[in-house]
Amino acid sequence: MKYAARFRSVTAFTLSTFLLLLLAGDREAGARHGEDTMTLRVNPAIAVQGGIFTVVLRTYAPRPIRQGQVMVKVGRRPPAKSAFSAAPAAAAERPLATLLSAVVYSVRGDSVTQTSFSFNPLGQSTMVRFQSPSAGVNAADGPMAVLRYRLDASVAPGQQLDLQIDPAVSSLIDGGGRAVVLDPRGGVLTVRAPGSPFTVEAEGDEVEAGETAELGVQTFEPFPVSGGRFTLRYNPNLAGGPAVVRMDPRYGKSTFTVDRSKPGRLVINFQSPNKTLNTVPGTIVAVALPIKAGAAVGTRSPVTLDPAGSWLLSVKGRKLPLKMEAGAIVIE
Repeated sequence: MKYAARFRSVTAFTLSTFLLLLLAGDREAGARHGEDTMTLRVNPAIAVQGGIFTVVLRTYAPRPIRQGQVMVKVGRRPPAKSAFSAAPAAAAERPLATLLSAVVYSVRGDSVTQTSFSFNPLGQSTMVRFQSPSAGVNAADGPMAVLRYRLDASVAPGQQLDLQIDPAVSSLIDGGGRAVVLDPRGGVLTVRAPGSPFTVEAEGDEVEAGETAELGVQTFEPFPVSGGRFTLRYNPNLAGGPAVVRMDPRYGKSTFTVDRSKPGRLVINFQSPNKTLNTVPGTIVAVALPIKAGAAVGTRSPVTLDPAGSWLLSVKGRKLPLKMEAGAIVIE
């Protein structure tokens, strides 16, 4: 399914932008009247020097969006101050070589987008404007938009860049024509050394007893895989019911099976026949785990990947080098 296309009419888009600016002022009024906010997060990202990376914008709850504009800013990250650390390498003035593409997802495939890419002394910015006649954007939670860039070759391994949403010029309008109160969350792009392993993380969550913890396995850079296995472990004493596993097709086409034969262990085997899985990085395996109503507040329990039972396969069917990180379930 094709999720995005270019606007054909600049005039129509100018009118929609004017409407967005008129309604943007309603965000603060909505917040004062107790309207629910929408968290719009930039996923953390990793890239190699001169390589391709993605900025993935995602939400955590469905709310149909008809149109919007979001400005993503990429700039230098101030180095941590330490009397014992060596002086960092100079950051590139223009860390992004180019914007390659931008997609805004709609469940009905009717989202149309327009982008502009600019530079100023504080960093580089991308404005993404979009419309969906059916209000199909964010009708399902998960990745809302994906921007693909090529990183400039002058950005050295070990450097980090800030990925931020500019709330002053970002606006969303829901299916009923109401301005959405945004809660933007930034991320960080880390440049890794060529040949170093790909990072995968067992995601945890902070939840109250009796709620559902949103767990999973997250990737941070786009590289296509043909299949693999993740063995995810968690404390079975926290579970209030069976875990539900899902693989969102926006991260790539896949099929999967789940082995739940041992409490506190999920073995997820998956295949991607067309080798598109992880062409969009993020939570490529999502796990919804009900938490017991009697779980003690303050409990912190690890969520881990078993290295012996977890791998990803390249498009040629070879195991890729992976660095595995752990998360935690925290009962609030």
